[in-house]
Amino acid sequence: MKNNDYEFNNEYPQIPENIQIRPYQEEAIKKWFDNRLKGIFQMATGTGKTITAISAITRLLNLCKVKKLSCGIIIVVPYKSLLEQWVETLRLFKINPIKCYESKNIWFDKLNKKIEFFNFGITKTIYIITTNATFNSESFQESISKIQKDYVLCIDEMHHAATDKYLLNLPEKCIFRLGLSATLESNYNIERTNELVSYFGGIVYEFSMKRAIEEGFLTPYYYYPIFIELSEYEKEEYFMLSKKIGRLINVCDKDDECLTSLLMKRSRILGSAENKLKELIKLKTKVKNTNYNIFYCGDTIDENDDKFIYKVNRIVANELELKTHTFTSEEDKNERKNILERFKQGDLQAITAIRCLDEGIDIPELRRAFILSSSTNPKEFIQRRGRILRKSKSKEYAEIYDFIVVASLDKRYINELTDEELIVEKKIFLRELDRFVEFASLSINEIESHNKLMQIWDLYD
Repeated sequence: MKNNDYEFNNEYPQIPENIQIRPYQEEAIKKWFDNRLKGIFQMATGTGKTITAISAITRLLNLCKVKKLSCGIIIVVPYKSLLEQWVETLRLFKINPIKCYESKNIWFDKLNKKIEFFNFGITKTIYIITTNATFNSESFQESISKIQKDYVLCIDEMHHAATDKYLLNLPEKCIFRLGLSATLESNYNIERTNELVSYFGGIVYEFSMKRAIEEGFLTPYYYYPIFIELSEYEKEEYFMLSKKIGRLINVCDKDDECLTSLLMKRSRILGSAENKLKELIKLKTKVKNTNYNIFYCGDTIDENDDKFIYKVNRIVANELELKTHTFTSEEDKNERKNILERFKQGDLQAITAIRCLDEGIDIPELRRAFILSSSTNPKEFIQRRGRILRKSKSKEYAEIYDFIVVASLDKRYINELTDEELIVEKKIFLRELDRFVEFASLSINEIESHNKLMQIWDLYD
């Protein structure tokens, strides 16, 4: 153990001189203070909610300093990569937190000793940062339950906390609470989300993506929907699964394993539709010799044990002729850091990712996103859009290519469907409609995008 592990550090944070707090960030901070230091910042990805949150907490800690009161911080984030990014930002504010993640042996004793110092008043502050997994662990919960003085609980990407276990672990004795999210919209866990919002004291400040684009804090973008037709085999498979699901839904609990398995199989058909790869190859002229491209894929595996992401990555490398690398949970922390650095420098022209880049990872250089797979959950596709709209030098606009699956683009085929088949195939289209409407509505080429949608809609009307 290092000699400085238990050093007495009563230094209070400061907002760095080179960070200019924007008027809307000031407004958010004021709203949080007005709400008795509880509340949620629902701010579009790229508008600086991390800086806003740390600045708000910094002001609270310095107020406590003036009043000679003790106050700590516990920050919770979903992923290790996001934790390290938070730590870098916190250090700009002279906040050096205890990092609680990975092996308990690394942080447990140090955390408990610091809590002991904090409780006895030896130190006036304690700074802790952890991941969702560690926060919900028995050992971490046992440790923070011993904290006897005030602290701020700040949860980033807080929609992840809308689970039974997480809600039970939220400390009631913590009086200062700050939740952060780009969107709390979800197709799931509505009751739990409402419970989470109540715990944090409601949404005290919203800064929408529409406003952020209009006021120049995010990059304007073009939206290009690419409609993908299922193959004959995929149509047959999808319809067969839909019939089985329809029968089970009426007799099974929604958490039934058999029903869940069928729903996942059906979802995979849409996520890895083979015609997506054919349409992707057609975009070669759009991306030739360009940098800062990201290809979002699903994690489906075909009958040959070949992951969809690897199929996409091979096409990006061989057909689109871009220097690319996958970015998945299989790469370790150092590998990921190296991949992102090479990407930012232009050594890599593309990244093929699953969900690891959805939340928190800051790559403002991104110019083009190719969405080859996306769930119907709003928080996922809104996060992905926000990722590419971050401002960057010489970046005038961004481009989003959205691969949307429909059963067929053949009017004659559609006219020959039975009523039952038509209902199923309309549902394929409708499940992607929310994302289309959300993306198209704020795009530069909104009218063009909507006209394209209407052409498809007319086929099924």
